[in-house]
Amino acid sequence: MLDQKQDLEGVLRTIERISKRTCEKNLPHPFPARFDRTNYSELYLLSQISEEDVQDTIIQTLHTYRVDAIAIDAGMKRARGRFFQASLDQGIDAREIVTFNAGGIPAGLCDLHATLAPEGIGLFIEVKAPAWIDQKKRIIREAGKPTDEQLGFLLSKHERGAIALVAWSADDVMRILGDRIRRNFDHTGNF
Repeated sequence: MLDQKQDLEGVLRTIERISKRTCEKNLPHPFPARFDRTNYSELYLLSQISEEDVQDTIIQTLHTYRVDAIAIDAGMKRARGRFFQASLDQGIDAREIVTFNAGGIPAGLCDLHATLAPEGIGLFIEVKAPAWIDQKKRIIREAGKPTDEQLGFLLSKHERGAIALVAWSADDVMRILGDRIRRNFDHTGNF
């Protein structure tokens, strides 16, 4: 048990070190990490898509290709939302009373995890909401941005040979995965 705790602490220190090094030097990341409005249609940006909707679409797309993607609610966003809504329904505003703790989950842990067959390559995706625009094409809400901890986590996975990215749409994921997702589909059809 002690060895596992020390291993986890070592991983967390590595993630923090990589994150600080990358952010301090403002180095470009070897994976998509910044929102580029030109990658998205006006209709997509006008649709005011939430992070949850982006995540659900990515999961559906990956499952279509038999990728074993799972969502990790590292920040306990959904659990917090359900808890606070239930307390409000009972007439209690618990937001100032209760704090949630991720329970030992490393800071920066990304939203989606999967493994691509046949190579067994890890896939780590941080999901963000795209920018929202109005009818005059003005940005009315900025796109979600990954935190330094999230970028550090993704960079640590990339350096170990995994595929890591930040995605604002399912198309972002498909663009990065390319033929790998088709190989996964072909290989997992035999299971």
